[in-house]
Amino acid sequence: MKKSIQLTICSVLALWVGCLTVPAQNRTELEAFQAAAGARSSVFRGKQAARYTFPVNGHPYWVQPAYEAGDMIFEGNYYQVDFANIDACEQRLLVKLLGSPVAVALSPSQVSSATLGERHFVGVGPGEGVPEGFYEVFGEGPEQVYKHVRKRLDSSVNNVNGTIIGYYDENYRPEVFRHFSYHSSYYFRDAAGQFSPIKGRSALIRKFPDRKREIRRELRSSLVGRPDYDSFCKLVLHIAAQ
Repeated sequence: MKKSIQLTICSVLALWVGCLTVPAQNRTELEAFQAAAGARSSVFRGKQAARYTFPVNGHPYWVQPAYEAGDMIFEGNYYQVDFANIDACEQRLLVKLLGSPVAVALSPSQVSSATLGERHFVGVGPGEGVPEGFYEVFGEGPEQVYKHVRKRLDSSVNNVNGTIIGYYDENYRPEVFRHFSYHSSYYFRDAAGQFSPIKGRSALIRKFPDRKREIRRELRSSLVGRPDYDSFCKLVLHIAAQ
């Protein structure tokens, strides 16, 4: 069933371990939100997202604070979303109605698939072979790579912007000790649907034992310079799917 919802964003999050949050929005805001969404819209009956109001460097989102248009499969139904983002700290998909201060946080077990911009994500619930959360999917063949990003609230008296924090915050304030640190992990999903962690470029190539030489040969002829790991994964999967 296809439904269309007008959605946009706000600065909403809920922290993972040791994170501080503020109370959810008040009842008046919630009632106005539900009235605008429509009483039958099951998407907006979810948990309200908490907001971070304390000073902190960086951000808890998967890629960037700006929300993107896309679509999702929520509890088996297809929805178009005008604005959404992923809270990588709480592992929630955030959606919001245009003009409303209320945001809703959807869990990975509720959202089986989502597209934000050009990125394709899947929600993985507990007991599915990898940690619960949202994963960016690389590859369109029988073998795929699942990328998991986790943000964590850390603190340091030193300037940790850039390499140490895991990304660059152009508005970094040295006098603020708390920051969202970036942590990523990658999993190979074979044709049978089994997951295994991968670390490094050679580890991914070894997942194709019958085609290792061919893949390396194609890489040598295709690569210019040294691409980032995400681009490398996409290229290897593309070669392997041919």
